[in-house]
Amino acid sequence: MPVEYTLQAEDVASARLLALGVRPRVEFTLFAVVLIALISLSVSAWDFASLPLLIGLTACLAAFRLTQISKVRQAALAAFKRNETLRQATVASWDEEGVTIQPLGAPAERIPWTALTAFKENERIVLFRQRSEAIHAIPKRAFADKAALAALRRKARAMIGR
Repeated sequence: MPVEYTLQAEDVASARLLALGVRPRVEFTLFAVVLIALISLSVSAWDFASLPLLIGLTACLAAFRLTQISKVRQAALAAFKRNETLRQATVASWDEEGVTIQPLGAPAERIPWTALTAFKENERIVLFRQRSEAIHAIPKRAFADKAALAALRRKARAMIGR
């Protein structure tokens, strides 16, 4: 079942973050929970001498991660602007043999399931990772309905890593 899409800069950033294993919303939710817990302890009856240090370290770590994520997003935006193929209409299809990615006006790339090491997804994209560490993202908005996305999900999970 083929799907047609055109990537957006945020799709590329989302794919890079997902490939790195970074989930910004989850990470910052956890940082917020930890900071709230530490601040709650600071006003409690218990006395922790190192509590201000823990609050400061947690805030610094959160700021560091925010900076890292920002740099990945900036690099993805630069790659999107630099690489015309990323901005072209693309058709992706899959069958028993593998996945085919065909940007408009460019040769098709046929990727056998055996060459793929991972299938990941977040709220925005689905991502295929090849053994060569190359990644391919398909935005979820490209799928006509949830059934089409579910079909790809089932096929990928059944075929990758066999």
